[in-house]
Amino acid sequence: MNLVPKSVLNIGRSENMASTSSAHVLMKKGKRAAATYVHSECAQTPIPKNLHELLDLILKPSKPIDEWEAIDWCKWLMAGGRTPDEFSAIVHGYDNATTCGLVWTANFVAYRCRTCSISPCMSLCSECFQKGNHDGHDFNMFRSQAGGACDCGDTSVMKETGFCEKHGPKAQVNKAAAPGDLMCVAEAMMPRIILRLIQHLRQNSHVKTSEEMKQAIKDADAFLTMLHDFSAMGAAMRKVMTGALTNPQVYKNLTDYESVETRAVCKEIAEFMRESKRVYEEAIKSLPNPEPPDEYKDCPSLQQHLVHHTFLEELVFWTVVFEFPQKTVCFLLNMLPDVDYKECLTQAFVLHYSRISMMLEKSTDPDALSNRVVHVSVQLFSNESLAMRMADKLHLLHVMVISLKYMMSNILIQNTLHDADKNFHYAVDCASTIMKDHCYWPLVSDLNNVLSHKGVALKFMSDDSLLNMWFDFLSMFQGMNVNTRETTQHIEFEPNTYYAAFSAELEASAYPMWSMVSHLTDPELMPYTKRVLKNCLSAIQEWLEAINFTSESAVDTCKVSFHLPLHRYFSVFMCQAIKQQKMSLKEILPPPEVLHLMMIHPLRVQVAFYEILTGKWVRNGLQIKGQAMTYIQCNFCNSMVDADIYLLQVCATQLPPSTFIQTVLDNFQVKDWLSLSPYHSNNIFVSKHNDQMLESFLTFLSVLMSVRTNLGLTDASLIQLEMVTLLCMGDKTHSQLLELMPERCGNFQGRDFESELSEVAHYRQPNLEAGGNMQQGMYAPRPHVWENMYDPVHILLRAVHRRDFQSSLDNFTEYARQTGQMKSKSTPWPPYRTPSPVDEAYEDPRKLLKCKTMHAVIFSVLLRALKASNVPEQTLSLAVFLLEMAVDMTEPQISATEICQNFSSERKQIYDLDFQNWFDTDWLSANLRTQIDLVCLPEEMDECRSADLAALEVPHNSNMAVVPAGLNFPAGFIRGFPPLMAGNELVPVNALTTYYPPSTPTAALFPSMRALESVSSETVSNENTPMQLALENVESNSSSSDDEDERRKWVRKEESSKYQAVYVGESIISLLLKLHSILSGVPDSFDLNDCEPPAPVPNSPPHPASNSRIGDGPFFIAKLLYKIAKMDPMCSEYIAQTKLRIWPKTEEEQEAKEAKEREERRRRAKERQQKLMAEFATKQKQFMEKARETECSEMDWVEEENTVINTLEYDCVICGQSSPSTEEKPMGLVVLLQASSVLGHRKGNPEPEILPLTDEDRLKFSKSIENTFGSEFEKRVAQLNREFDGSSWQLAVNLGCESGVHVQTCGHHLHMDCLLAYLNSLMSQQRPTSLAVERGEYACPLCRQLANSVLPLSPELGDCSILVRSRNTSMPSVAAEISTLLQENPPSVRSTPIKEAMNRAMEDMAKITDGHFHHYHNVGNPPTSQCLVLFVSSIVRTNLEVDVTQRGGTLCSNLDEAGAASTHATQPKRSCLVPLLHVLGMHAKNLATWPVWQTWQQVAGIVNSQTDQAVVKTMQKEVPLLLKDPSALLTQFLLLLPMRLEQTHFTCVIKSLFNLLYFESLLQVISNLSDKWRAHFHNLSTVDLSTLEGCISLLVNSLHTGQLFMDDSELGESAREFNKAEIEVEVQAYCLPFLRIAALLRHYLYGEVLPEVASEEREFVRLVYFLELVTDGMEWSKFNAAVALNWAHGDGAPTTPTVAPFVTLSAKTIVDGWCQELLSMAAVSQVATRNLVQHHQRWHQPRLLRLPDNYDKIFQYYHRRQCVKCHSVPRETSVCLLCGTMVCLKENCCKQQNVCEAVEHSMKCGAGTAMFLVVTSSYIIVIRGKRACLWGSVYLDSFGEEDRDLKRGKPLYLSPGRYQLLEQQWLSHRFDHTNKKWVWHRDAL
Repeated sequence: MNLVPKSVLNIGRSENMASTSSAHVLMKKGKRAAATYVHSECAQTPIPKNLHELLDLILKPSKPIDEWEAIDWCKWLMAGGRTPDEFSAIVHGYDNATTCGLVWTANFVAYRCRTCSISPCMSLCSECFQKGNHDGHDFNMFRSQAGGACDCGDTSVMKETGFCEKHGPKAQVNKAAAPGDLMCVAEAMMPRIILRLIQHLRQNSHVKTSEEMKQAIKDADAFLTMLHDFSAMGAAMRKVMTGALTNPQVYKNLTDYESVETRAVCKEIAEFMRESKRVYEEAIKSLPNPEPPDEYKDCPSLQQHLVHHTFLEELVFWTVVFEFPQKTVCFLLNMLPDVDYKECLTQAFVLHYSRISMMLEKSTDPDALSNRVVHVSVQLFSNESLAMRMADKLHLLHVMVISLKYMMSNILIQNTLHDADKNFHYAVDCASTIMKDHCYWPLVSDLNNVLSHKGVALKFMSDDSLLNMWFDFLSMFQGMNVNTRETTQHIEFEPNTYYAAFSAELEASAYPMWSMVSHLTDPELMPYTKRVLKNCLSAIQEWLEAINFTSESAVDTCKVSFHLPLHRYFSVFMCQAIKQQKMSLKEILPPPEVLHLMMIHPLRVQVAFYEILTGKWVRNGLQIKGQAMTYIQCNFCNSMVDADIYLLQVCATQLPPSTFIQTVLDNFQVKDWLSLSPYHSNNIFVSKHNDQMLESFLTFLSVLMSVRTNLGLTDASLIQLEMVTLLCMGDKTHSQLLELMPERCGNFQGRDFESELSEVAHYRQPNLEAGGNMQQGMYAPRPHVWENMYDPVHILLRAVHRRDFQSSLDNFTEYARQTGQMKSKSTPWPPYRTPSPVDEAYEDPRKLLKCKTMHAVIFSVLLRALKASNVPEQTLSLAVFLLEMAVDMTEPQISATEICQNFSSERKQIYDLDFQNWFDTDWLSANLRTQIDLVCLPEEMDECRSADLAALEVPHNSNMAVVPAGLNFPAGFIRGFPPLMAGNELVPVNALTTYYPPSTPTAALFPSMRALESVSSETVSNENTPMQLALENVESNSSSSDDEDERRKWVRKEESSKYQAVYVGESIISLLLKLHSILSGVPDSFDLNDCEPPAPVPNSPPHPASNSRIGDGPFFIAKLLYKIAKMDPMCSEYIAQTKLRIWPKTEEEQEAKEAKEREERRRRAKERQQKLMAEFATKQKQFMEKARETECSEMDWVEEENTVINTLEYDCVICGQSSPSTEEKPMGLVVLLQASSVLGHRKGNPEPEILPLTDEDRLKFSKSIENTFGSEFEKRVAQLNREFDGSSWQLAVNLGCESGVHVQTCGHHLHMDCLLAYLNSLMSQQRPTSLAVERGEYACPLCRQLANSVLPLSPELGDCSILVRSRNTSMPSVAAEISTLLQENPPSVRSTPIKEAMNRAMEDMAKITDGHFHHYHNVGNPPTSQCLVLFVSSIVRTNLEVDVTQRGGTLCSNLDEAGAASTHATQPKRSCLVPLLHVLGMHAKNLATWPVWQTWQQVAGIVNSQTDQAVVKTMQKEVPLLLKDPSALLTQFLLLLPMRLEQTHFTCVIKSLFNLLYFESLLQVISNLSDKWRAHFHNLSTVDLSTLEGCISLLVNSLHTGQLFMDDSELGESAREFNKAEIEVEVQAYCLPFLRIAALLRHYLYGEVLPEVASEEREFVRLVYFLELVTDGMEWSKFNAAVALNWAHGDGAPTTPTVAPFVTLSAKTIVDGWCQELLSMAAVSQVATRNLVQHHQRWHQPRLLRLPDNYDKIFQYYHRRQCVKCHSVPRETSVCLLCGTMVCLKENCCKQQNVCEAVEHSMKCGAGTAMFLVVTSSYIIVIRGKRACLWGSVYLDSFGEEDRDLKRGKPLYLSPGRYQLLEQQWLSHRFDHTNKKWVWHRDAL
């Protein structure tokens, strides 16, 4: 650009000079002329004097910056003589930008393609994404949280393959450059425009509050909009703007007031410049900077006083001061496509970065400020080269760390871990605002962003001073949020600080850690790793010194902090160094004494975790449990628990095993449980948590021994392990797996997710359950997972809830039983897996299991499991697993020393809890065989030998009885206690006996221990006692065997010590043998000879010696014994000897055992036989009942006519009594009444309408959507109302197509009295309910389905004694009888309870239509009887039509082409039509005050000879019969005739109405017949009414005299030629709706099975035969609709006497009379008559709009579309799936009469029922009356999952099954029954 010379930049002008200057003259010429002149001047000279004079006036600082006239002048001047729009278009044509750079704010929808990305922050705007090629890529759509910019074209952020056609280095190669004179005015004006913005910001710098700042920016909104418009013109204009912003000379000349004073300017301007400079300097001083270290004080970005050199730097400064206003931020980011500008903006941003941290700390809205800061920083720091330059030039990394450290240094408090008086460490206060509001988040987010660049991360790790500062910062988090266990009372207020603590460690510590670690994959980078580890270790040691932790004894067991970031840094970097850089532990680890201290705090965290799970911290409230759960949660586990476990594993292998085990024992505090002394100060019977803590102790050891997460497990194996862990807890969706997989640095680390998933899981397609529930696509474990990969230990490590672990065990048990590997009554043990080998750089943690201390601990656990009743099987299984791992780790090596030690005759003294001295050697084989005889108790036992020992109380909950020595008891008292056992040896009770009385073990914890009772008394004790311990005085000298002599010899050596001792007499092997026997329930159950596994048998339990891990307790103990036997021959021999010693074999025992087995086999065989007999008896009973029912039904047909069938009885679901429905005590049927408009949505087009996705499609759609039955029927009703009296036309049609009343039932009955009491009880309930009880709603007491009314059951139902029978069979006679019945069927006037109930039911139906069914209430005012009968009869018609609709629109069998059930039809569950007819019929009879029989006589062709011989009685405004709806007449006749009508009468009605229907249909078809063919049929010589031609001839001859038919000149091209086949098909199609209704009535009224209709072509034929319209068989070629005509009188004489006084008319006379009636109307209103004749039409099934397969098409068109009413973009755009109308969901903008738009539309479009697709969430919202529910989504991703609110943003595809289910539920009116989560919408949707 051309720089403006300094001499020209004279902005000061005196007012007098200005008034006489040319500026005013130019302004008077007008904007366009002035702009032309200025453009010419700028093109000719670099010193546009007139322009600057104009700008002095236009941009005067004293004027408001948002003055519209000034802004408009700027736009016109910039255009240089063109209009601003023309100029914008021209400049935009020269846009040669290679990057998009579109800037967006929060909630903007953008895309991210991981396939094309280089930076994880890459994002694309919708336009660039759609135009790029991303097919098959891993992409997602997302809603921006903080704002962003499009990276299309930026090669540093994404690959070129993902660029759209407009962007990229090659996209603008041939683009022409802008002419030189095009931008000359812009170059001259832009510095002045930017200066005006700077002046405005300076003028408002005095504001302090947030609201004042927002107002100051709001005042400049129009000015900023102008700058945005300039920027949007493209690269040419952006180049001008960036030049003005980044030019230091321009900034100096325009802002330096000293240079202004030297020029000839007025004092006012000079004073303004001076004041502006002063305000600016004060503002700089008001924005302080953190105090930097001395060595960085010279850093430009850390200096105390800012110095700005460009407009850009000052604009960034004001952006910081005003807390990043959105519009200013977007303006700065709009020009980022300019590479030079991007670097300048980054420098300016870094220059102010340290001050931003202080703004975050002081801000009143830190969330909004944080988002806007990140909005800028993420665009700048995502470029690696740029970030590297900032780190080099401006010390960016130091600035970031110093800013973070300074922010946290202000909230430090003294740490209270351990002894607070000796703790000099300071940690952050998690209750501070900075921590709670995450004010640090933008800073750590930026740090993570720059550390994702390898070069920057290596620079960070190469700087010792930087690392030192970083670990100083992390030490502020070390030990924060200390928890102190409450031991007396519950905590009063639960703190919520742990949220802040865990978030801070994850975001500020873990994420940067993983970012750095991810780059350390090359051995050449080992120096960087060593430097980090060295600084980290130094920080840990400093922290240990600060908290004064010098020994293990300093641990406070009542305090814990879960936050040890320094330890975890050391752990993670050590793991990476060994795994990737092949370093050795010796190079990394500190001395053992330091390592021992380092392990204590991670160990303490583990102990506290288990303490919390066992309930020790319960008084601390739920928050402490939340900490434990968060510690192992998937987002934290890699960074916290895994790092801690790894560090402890390393410590376990590097420290002496005995030391490590003792340390763990001391921290878990389980020695009390392991003690054999019942007098210990913390005895197990006193502490209820010790049992659970021992299990936790064993669980921790199992985790420590078997977890290989960081000890050599490959990435693929780790991914599979984590997947298996999640799947075994329960089936998961794909997104759940991705979400719950442990993550590192915010992203799952595995790239082979799909391939690994396919190996361990099988996919289950989303399915639809019978009840309407929808299942998503799920993944379930494959069978081999349960066999080989299911790892309970790892699940214990990952299970956030203990119920998750139990769920995995339940699923495993189910699999084991399904495959036959477990018996149904057996409970399997967890199948703990043998750990995989560790990496060669490590020692196996299982080396701890070689330690004799560990052997002694396991011995104690097994002993307690054998002797005590309170040991859970989970504890025993863990002990067996640890022992099994020990055996697997042991090599069979025998040395002479070990043998000598093991079999030495000298016995060492063993002390209680002194586990490291129980065994002489670490040799497992010897220790397994070593028998522990006596265990000496602590010296404090002497205190219990006082004289008052007799008064010693038994501890609470103890099963122990203490018998002191030297006390006198009644004779036989001591004998009541069983002798104590040690193997087979009796130990005399002589000094002090501790006895456990017999007790049944707790079945819930140890169900297998019940088998103890079956063990023979000789093997354990006389009383089957589970545990016996003898406390003996060592002075005892009684003996009875050689072993006893040996014991006495050993005892005498210790006579002087006088210790108390517990006699045990067990070895590990003997304990295992006895436990196997107890768990099996069989003495001597283990068979050593059966050590070779047999060949595997499918569906049978595996053998213990096999490799299977599926089995119960005896299975795993046997497996362990087999391994012990194979490990060492001496162990095998010892097992055999021990078995013989415990269970000596005798011949009698062997025979008894065999007899018992034979008896067991006989018992099982007998049980199987009884089961088979029971099944046979059940089937026989069912057969007999079915046969009896068949016989009864056959007998019904042969009963005499006057036989009275017993009255039906109904079961009341409330009182449970069965009774008939009577007049005085009626029964009712539970029903649900709904307003329905389903029928009105029937379409004229067989193909469903498609949801429009373009503006062009919407125009076509708006025309076609109106072609519905409802809209056409509205037009017909309106025309009928114009032409006829209401009393006439209301009897000619049925309404209800738009808002009918649908009635459905669950099929349950109740007394009306019981219902009233039930409703009263519901009304009296105080709690809120989902029922509108005040409107009559209730839940069926039995099935809980929604109901709102009840249909009284007429006593006539099921009573054939009152059946109205016909005495004649001829059609004329039956027609005459019907006429008489219509005339002589008076309504009942007596009021009875059942009549009252029917009235209430009718009122309920009327209420349902309130507000919806306007036809019923507006057609008559006041309503006439005809109007009310119209309402009543329309209810019948609506329910019959809906029944047909539910069956698919036809009565064809619901079979598809392959013979399978059709998916487009739903069989109605239960019909309530017959009770409904009884209720409606009673009201219709009361309302019918006109002579209905006259209409019937006219239809049937009979005349009462005594009253009126006239065939046609023409009445004014009377609807001709040929214009009436036969179906409407049918419903009227049925309601007005007796309900118990014989089938003969019904058939006669159908025949007569079909005659009328046929000629109506035929008249409609031939109305546009050409003149030639009408003449042809007029001249036919013979008329046969059984043929189509004959019927046409009759109609033509009857109507030829009138003006009904149009001639060819009127018809034009629509004139129709005669085509017999076409006309026949059309006539049959018009007749089918009536035939379907008639067939359903026959089916429901008379119980006849509907015919099987194979195809739609055969439907007409099958129905006319079913309805007996045709009874004779005929050839298919001769069949036509006319053969179904049935006339009371043939074609002979015009009249024939029938039944006195009736006369029957001939067919021709009847039809001619109908036609004459029609001609009379045509003579009066020809056009109306012609239109009304066309009232039959083929309507197709109502369907929802068809949706596109890809959801993105809907989203792109609708999510930014404006509402047609309020013209705003709704927050939740919703589209009606019935009509495609877009509504503003939950918005007030379109609310009418306090009803929101969606609710209003549901009443208008669906009679209160509507389905809306919420575009912004992909969910369907269903509105039903006053309720609404989230139905679900019909769009699923490729894994069959919903994506509610589009949070995952994955491509979504239409699920045809779900959409069809939605449509079926709508058609069948089952929303209320299939959806449960309804809420009251309160008209707010």
